[in-house]
Amino acid sequence: MTVQKRLALLEKFFQEGLPVALSPGLKYLITGERDETARLAANEVETRRAQIASEGKKKVPIWYSPKPGSAGKDVTENVKPSPGKVLEFTMEKIARTGKSRKWGTFLHLLIREFRCERGVELGSCAGISAMYLSSVPSVRKLITVEGSAELSKIAETSLKHRPHVQVVNALFDEAIDNEIASATERFDFAYIDGHHEKVATIHYFNRLIPYLKEGALVIFDDVSWSYDMREAWDSLSERIEFSHSIDLGAIGICVMKTNDDQPVVPKKWNLQPVTGIYPIGNPHGWKE
Repeated sequence: MTVQKRLALLEKFFQEGLPVALSPGLKYLITGERDETARLAANEVETRRAQIASEGKKKVPIWYSPKPGSAGKDVTENVKPSPGKVLEFTMEKIARTGKSRKWGTFLHLLIREFRCERGVELGSCAGISAMYLSSVPSVRKLITVEGSAELSKIAETSLKHRPHVQVVNALFDEAIDNEIASATERFDFAYIDGHHEKVATIHYFNRLIPYLKEGALVIFDDVSWSYDMREAWDSLSERIEFSHSIDLGAIGICVMKTNDDQPVVPKKWNLQPVTGIYPIGNPHGWKE
């Protein structure tokens, strides 16, 4: 499909009720065009990524996402997902693991256009995505959580000049019980990343619900990471807490209902024909 046809299809979706705040980000995914502010923000982040990559073959222990079933089969209040196996990634690979310039810029535009102020990220890695998110002028608080102590240190270096960002080295449930639960204000965006397993992903969303504002954005990363994560997205995209669920293949975006939103189920938008079809993956860390 040509760029012109994709833009025309996108405009049709907006006319049908797709939130217009998505426009700059989605048009960027189609055309590659973004404003100077977004370009400069990306340049700063990518300079930091290059610094991380420059450490080359130096190895760092990380927790890899567990295989499906590691958190059990059913989501209950008692589920406490455990971290995956410890693997060693080189600094070059860690730099590549962070969200790409393309998707990082999209996240920046998304948070900017929705005028988000307070956010939580589950899965800091090296702090690349947190840099994109926290570079939005309206964002005045971001709590980003990383289970790996070594990755947390890298993230802290990435974010050291951003006093409005708090890097928390803890398991996600521990951070929710402590830093997130004790926050004085609720959050208007959540970026759920770092533990790509169906039951765990649904569990973390359930745990975050009490701390999210009406109308908050919930971004689920890597919804095509595996067939298991696709099942997670299929379930989450129909949750009655949402007014909209938007499938971009690489990520899924949901909008929490407000008092004015009355639909029983969310309006579902499959935008992969517009932004590009994203194949379902087969994670190498899950192979025997």
